[in-house]
Amino acid sequence: DRLEPGPTQFGDNGPGLPVHDSIQRVLVTGAAGFIGRAVVAELRRAGLEPVTLDRDVTPPYASVDQPIPIDVVADLATADLDAALSEVDAVVHLAGTPGVQSSWAEGFETHVRNNLVATQRVCEAALRTDCQRVVVASSSSVYGDVERDLAREDDHLTPLSPYGASKAAVEHLLGAYAARGLSIAAMRYFTVFGPGQRPDMAINRLFRATVDGPAFPLRGTGEQCRSFTYVDDVAEATVRAVRRMGTSSVFNVGGGEVVSVRDLIKRIEALTGRTIRIEQLPPAPGDPGRTAADVTRAATELGWSATTSIDDGLAAQWHWHQRSATSPSTAPAYAT
Repeated sequence: DRLEPGPTQFGDNGPGLPVHDSIQRVLVTGAAGFIGRAVVAELRRAGLEPVTLDRDVTPPYASVDQPIPIDVVADLATADLDAALSEVDAVVHLAGTPGVQSSWAEGFETHVRNNLVATQRVCEAALRTDCQRVVVASSSSVYGDVERDLAREDDHLTPLSPYGASKAAVEHLLGAYAARGLSIAAMRYFTVFGPGQRPDMAINRLFRATVDGPAFPLRGTGEQCRSFTYVDDVAEATVRAVRRMGTSSVFNVGGGEVVSVRDLIKRIEALTGRTIRIEQLPPAPGDPGRTAADVTRAATELGWSATTSIDDGLAAQWHWHQRSATSPSTAPAYAT
């Protein structure tokens, strides 16, 4: 009931599965989003041609970065996707609705539409157009609470939120399409951060709390731990998964250091020289106590491991906040 890893291989390109040079043009859905913009840049660095797709032609929230051109404006849940996919060799499917707290109650319908239905329609179009490779954004939320050790791809999935359940359902859906012959990789991203991070996420809120933003809402004890992963490392893993096709699989994409929220607060205060204002709140429903990624499979098959430390990544994101003309204040409705 899961996507299984392919056999370990080593080509002339170094560790990891061999690179497939037949892939040149890559459609990126959710290209205007936080991770999407980094993946577009990484594709260009790798000498590939990105074709960008999003529901919006402008970034989904304020940024000093220049908007990237959107080649295809489409809602994946309703649009005819065959034309877009017939012009590319592979798809990186990042578009969807993120966020644990927004997925409860009536919000679940939006998550099902934009995560599950949209992915199914991308896979159907990929089958019809003979797309060579489909790489899809999943999430560490599929694991739920990793109480000890590191989460491995073959662990039992116990999501704690409707959002996590929607991503687990996406992965099962991908397994069905892999059985029909699609070459698929699901990327389980662990708490992505860096310049341009979504404003609903903790690090963005912490930096804003050091200046003129609202106090940081600390849910629970602050002992919750995360495998924070820098966005450029995430983009590199994703592009490697596009080019190293192999057998359909699922990959953890996580940073090497597990940090608690309280430790994160101390690091940001030391970096900025400012005190973060805290609003103490009850624990959030569906919030795991700990996430931690075993990235052995990504290292073996993709030749990838995170190279950006939490402190270096925080410094880069702080620099972005400092040079931002405006502080983001609202979360995007449809971006990864």
